[in-house]
Amino acid sequence: MGASDLEHSADTAIIGAGITGLCVAHSLHTAAGDQKTFQLIESANKVGGAIQTTLAEGYLAEHGPNSILVKDKRVAAMLDQLGLHEVKLDNEALAARSEAHKRYIVQGGVPLAMPSSPLGIFKTPLFSLGGKLRLALEPFIGRYKGREQGQGEESFADFVRRRLGPDILESAAGPFVSGIYAGDPENLSVRHAFPRLWQLENRYRSVILGAIAMQSGRDNKSNPNSNRLAPARMLSFRSGMHAMPKAIADSLPTASIQLNSKLQSITPNDDGWTLVWTDSSAQQHTGHYQNLVLTTPPHRLATLPLPASAHDALKPVVAMQSPPVTSLVLGFKREDVAHPLDGFGMLIKQSEKSPLLGVLFSSSMFDGRAPAGHVTLTCMMGGTMHPEYAQNDDQTVLDELGKLLGVKGAPTFRHQTSWPQAIPQYSLDYQDKLDAMASCEKAHPGLHLAGNYRGGISVGDCIVNGLALGEKLARHEHPRPASPAS
Repeated sequence: MGASDLEHSADTAIIGAGITGLCVAHSLHTAAGDQKTFQLIESANKVGGAIQTTLAEGYLAEHGPNSILVKDKRVAAMLDQLGLHEVKLDNEALAARSEAHKRYIVQGGVPLAMPSSPLGIFKTPLFSLGGKLRLALEPFIGRYKGREQGQGEESFADFVRRRLGPDILESAAGPFVSGIYAGDPENLSVRHAFPRLWQLENRYRSVILGAIAMQSGRDNKSNPNSNRLAPARMLSFRSGMHAMPKAIADSLPTASIQLNSKLQSITPNDDGWTLVWTDSSAQQHTGHYQNLVLTTPPHRLATLPLPASAHDALKPVVAMQSPPVTSLVLGFKREDVAHPLDGFGMLIKQSEKSPLLGVLFSSSMFDGRAPAGHVTLTCMMGGTMHPEYAQNDDQTVLDELGKLLGVKGAPTFRHQTSWPQAIPQYSLDYQDKLDAMASCEKAHPGLHLAGNYRGGISVGDCIVNGLALGEKLARHEHPRPASPAS
């Protein structure tokens, strides 16, 4: 350590100022007040990780998530603390428009509205008569017994085929997986990737009967300790999703956040961990901490200057598949789009062989996403099934929008964000990844791994797990991730 080094000391070092790291810090700060309990170290020049927003020419483009579904009391409480939960004219919080509840599935080159009621299921042309009759049998299908019989994890695709039938998988559930995970339903573990569905079957024997119990409120009554909010609320913010990480960062002590920082070494010792890093002016810092929280994406763990033993233990985690995804936000004159855009957006069946995963009708979801007389479309491309589509050129996208939505004319706005490794896949061998994380933490006291690769990929999941980790660190416990909120 040189004579000019700046020294720091706190209970916890948090690496990464994405939403998970920020929520760990928020929870620690809430518990400890002005005491210096953490240091948040981030390599970028701003907080938020993938949650970034661009405002230009009257348009608003999200780089990552476009909304947050508030369905957990802990998420709502944090937003209340930050002044971001109450929807008022002078507040940041924006409630989704009523039309945002409508979803479309592209079938035969035509966007068809998803049914929104049991009667609608039997009227929709999305499913065949045989598919509808098969769906009606779902309450009579038994629970999965394969794991007890040594058959291993059940994939999401096998779960849907077994319980709901192949028609539902192709025409609804498959596109749903593409929209959430940009993933392959045949290779996603239903137990880990969609724990709510898995829990419904295990608790109620039937997804349909379980959904009815949740809708009626019986699920919450039978579990008074549940953090589930009903009904859930879809929110964003007037200045975009980045308003949330910015508000969290603004509520933390200024000196506790180190941006533009490059880690030089991470060394375990008898008392915890010693970190050395340089800031944007090449000033070297040395910090001593009891706990070390890593919230970087899984593929970035390999780039951290961790001890060799930790790198070896985390090899299965680093190898997690995270396919490329590109978000292309395009603005158009309203009259240049034939479709009414009266919904959340559209997902596309694999059989359509489309170069798009789906399209969000961003200006229909929330106010302030496009100038008057214009609309915004957020086109999602890439994913596990067709990673090459993440490299689509604009003309390919425009041709597809012309076919599906009747778009004509040149865009009046364009913003593109490409994520080479976007969404961690909770695949059939995901339990091996969880076991590797737990073993690494056990072998390295004070080390904690957190992020969208553990405990759920949604913004809400990351918030819940970050808050829970911070709360338990404040109580000097050794926590495990909270159950996913979705």
